[in-house]
Amino acid sequence: MKWPTNKTYFYCQKHDFSIWQQQVHAHAELYTARDEQTWLLFDIDSYQFSVLFFALLAAKKSIVLPQNGQPEQLAQCLVQAEAFTGVADNTCADVAFNKYISVENVVNTAIEVDVNAAIRFFTSGSSGQPKAIDKTFSQLLFEVKELELQFAEQMQQAMMVATVSHQHIYGLLFKVLWPLYSGRDVCFSSFDYPEHLLHFINQQSDAHDFVVISSPAYYHRLVQDNVLVAIKHKIHCLFSSGGPLKPAAAMQLASQLGNAPIEVLGSTETGGIAWRNQSIHSHWRAFSAIKLKLDELQRLIISSPYVDNGQWYQTDDCVQLLANNEFNLLGRADRIVKIEEKRCSLDEISLRANQSDWVVDSYVFLLQHHESDGKRDEIAAVLVLTEQGEQALEQLGKFKFSQALKTHLKAFFEPLVIPRKYRYLNELPYNSQGKLNKAQLEKLFD
Repeated sequence: MKWPTNKTYFYCQKHDFSIWQQQVHAHAELYTARDEQTWLLFDIDSYQFSVLFFALLAAKKSIVLPQNGQPEQLAQCLVQAEAFTGVADNTCADVAFNKYISVENVVNTAIEVDVNAAIRFFTSGSSGQPKAIDKTFSQLLFEVKELELQFAEQMQQAMMVATVSHQHIYGLLFKVLWPLYSGRDVCFSSFDYPEHLLHFINQQSDAHDFVVISSPAYYHRLVQDNVLVAIKHKIHCLFSSGGPLKPAAAMQLASQLGNAPIEVLGSTETGGIAWRNQSIHSHWRAFSAIKLKLDELQRLIISSPYVDNGQWYQTDDCVQLLANNEFNLLGRADRIVKIEEKRCSLDEISLRANQSDWVVDSYVFLLQHHESDGKRDEIAAVLVLTEQGEQALEQLGKFKFSQALKTHLKAFFEPLVIPRKYRYLNELPYNSQGKLNKAQLEKLFD
């Protein structure tokens, strides 16, 4: 197929679509001249990444995308590729982005892309080793079309800006493929801090509205000191993915900026499953291409064009199905445990803890002790407190404070499954993709 020729403008490089298109064609010639079929691609610069990504597709190559550019991660992923392209420390590129590459003789035509081109993502596996997830370009393109179908009216022609990495499927779809497909202007710079995003938006013409693409971790920090309130009239729409946004944060963002983020539920394996805007409703609404059903344990099973050609795929999410292809999330199936034959959801305990006036965020998990007479399990909790909670902790002390928390939880749970041990942090350790460092939290109880 020919890649759409909608005219995107790249604010990070001050390039229009024709320059980008010429650079793609020129780099594609470099790949075509080489015998290697499968290429590992990593480049922290989103513009350079986008050129190399489409150049590989135009050259009919397969692409492997590591999670990050750490040496060990690249070494593990490079085993599954024949060559490396991009920019990374300690890794020599067989082909790198060249901004001086000659483009004079390149015809400015649409990019011919093989829709069946193989793209391999990596995500964190349960074994600790990166887990490979295979997609085709057609699956990614189908999802981009679905996003445009669902959200074009809200988006209009606003400029897209992001805080997430293009190396992950969320960033690749929202930060790279969607603006290119729809012809929306995009800034490929990364905005690690809200102050950087504020500065960039203030530099742009008042004629621009902006769409912000970020993660729950970013938004949870933002609400505490929201510098974007000063430019809220310029922020047209917000997107979030990587995990559910806490209701309190969603409502606070709606109050501060006029809209809660549009949250997209999904994973690397499944692609986007459903969306919600907590300003409107708390339940999730499946995208039009997705079919839903449950197994006997209330785990969600989906049929999706992004997964195995629409074959039914079982997720690890327990849900309550509603009418009109909508549902409520009940928690992860692997977060349902037994304590002395009593089943409980660790996610539900966390949810109820967060409903206390003293708690803004929490992580609840099963703490396992191996003793001479066998294994003993108990539930532990790591809490981030509100200002009111911090004052109560100081006044009551840890013992009386934890007893008061247990009293709050006894309204919902039997005493056996209420957390017995507590630790308190200023914030939970989320990474840039909104993933929680659970191992770090569990070490607090060693």
